[in-house]
Amino acid sequence: MVDGIVAAVTYVPLTYPLLSTNVVSQEILDDATYTSYIVAEIDRLRSMIKDVAVCELASRLNGGRSCSIEHSSKVGSGALMGNANYHARIRFHDGSPSWLLRVPRASSFAVGLPDSLAEYLILSEYSTLKFLETTAVPAPRAVGYGVRSSGSDRNIGVSFLLMEELPGKPWTGDGPCGSHATGDEKAKVWGAVAETVAELAKHPFPKAGSLRFQSANIQVSAVASDRFVVLTPEGPFDNSMAYYTAFAEQYLALITDGQLYTEYPVDAYLTYRFLKDNAAQLVQESVEGQTTEKFFLKHVDDKGDHLLVDENLNVTGIIDWQMARVVPLREAFGPSIVTADMSSLCGGKVSLSMDDAVLADILEKRGLPELASCMTDEKVRRFFWGLALETKWSYALPLANAILKAFGVDQDWAQWKVTALTKYEADGRLRRLIHSTIYSGGLNGRGVNGTPTEVDPGATVCRMPCSR
Repeated sequence: MVDGIVAAVTYVPLTYPLLSTNVVSQEILDDATYTSYIVAEIDRLRSMIKDVAVCELASRLNGGRSCSIEHSSKVGSGALMGNANYHARIRFHDGSPSWLLRVPRASSFAVGLPDSLAEYLILSEYSTLKFLETTAVPAPRAVGYGVRSSGSDRNIGVSFLLMEELPGKPWTGDGPCGSHATGDEKAKVWGAVAETVAELAKHPFPKAGSLRFQSANIQVSAVASDRFVVLTPEGPFDNSMAYYTAFAEQYLALITDGQLYTEYPVDAYLTYRFLKDNAAQLVQESVEGQTTEKFFLKHVDDKGDHLLVDENLNVTGIIDWQMARVVPLREAFGPSIVTADMSSLCGGKVSLSMDDAVLADILEKRGLPELASCMTDEKVRRFFWGLALETKWSYALPLANAILKAFGVDQDWAQWKVTALTKYEADGRLRRLIHSTIYSGGLNGRGVNGTPTEVDPGATVCRMPCSR
C-alpha cells in the first residue's frame, strides 16, 4: 500500500441495484495511477457540463448579472471537489458573491452512484437547504437545481445543484497557526456546533427520513442513503424502531447478496443481525418520557470538514448536506463523528471522547440539559459505524467486540459467536452464507464456531474503511 491508497480497478457487472453500477475488485495503486483515474473521471464529467448553459441559468437566477464558470485545475487534495461531488465556481463580473455548481460524481471509478440515487440526493439536499434557510443555521442558500432524467437540467447536461459559496475553509482540526488545535481552540468550534444543535432542536419533525418537496411544502420522505453505504430509498418511518430496524435489515440484505463484507460474510451477518435484534435499546432511549416521538435534522456526514472556519476559527458556514436526514432525538444530538476519537472508534475502544464531553458541558452550561444528556451514550454512533466496511475480519473484529460491549454483552466475539450460531440456526440467509462459505473454502477447514478467516475474491467499494 502506498500512502494508504486502496482503489478499485477491475470492473465486473453488478447484479444488485442498490449500490454502484459496478462491483469492483481491489488492487493497491500508487499515487500516480490513482491520480490518473481521478483525472480521467473528472475529464469525462467536465466534458458533459455545458458551461454556456450554466452561465445563462446563473445569470437569469441572479438578476441578469453576467458571469463565467471556473473549473479547478487540480484534482484530489486541495481541489474544489469532494469524494462524492464535483464543484465548479461561478464568478459574477460585478463582484457579487460567487456561486457553486455542485454535480454528483455518479461515474466515480471507486464509488459510483446510480443516476436515480444521485438525482434523489440532489432533490433532498435542495429541500434540506431550503428548510435551513428558515432557521439560523449558517448553511449555503440553494438557488436552483436540475435533474437530467426529468429534463429539468436546463440543457446543462448533468444533474446539479446551484448554491451560494460561503466564505471560509473546511476545518481539519487545526488551530489558527496551522498546528493541531488546542483544547481551548476546539472549544470555540464546539461552541458554534452547540449553537447549531440548539437551533435544530427547535424544529422537530413527526417522522424519520429525508427532506423532500411535496408539491410546495417540505416534508419528510424516504431515506436515500446513510453516510457509508448507498441504499435504496426507504421510508419515511413513523417510529424509531422501524427506522433502526430498516437500516440493519438493508445491511443484512447486502451481505446476503454478496455486496458487503465478502471476505467474512458470516461474521458480518451475525453482527448486523445482533444490531437489528438490539435496536430496541436505541428506541427506548429515544422515546423515553415522550407521548409523541419527535425527530430532528442531522447532518450525518459531519467529519469536521463540513464546518467552514475563518482564520480565527469562527465557523462561517456548514456545508455538504447531501446525506442529511431527519432522525430520532438521541441520534440527532448524541455523539457523532465530528467529536469522536477516531483512533478509539476505529480501534474498537468503547468510550466517549474528550470532545464529546466538552460539547456536552457546553450544552449543559447553555441551559440545554436534555441535549447534553444525549451525549452520554455512544450506542447510536456504534450502530451506524458498524464494521466500517473493513476488508479483513482481523480489522473488523475489534469493531464487532466494541458493538457487543456497547450494547451490554460481557462476552468477547468468539464466546458470543458460539451462542449466536445456535440462536440463529433457523435463519435461512445465515444458513446459506455458512454453506457457501464452507464450500468456497472460506473457513479454511475450521468449523463455523471458530473465528474463521473467510475469503472471497469479490469486493464492493462504497467508502474507505478505517485507515490501515
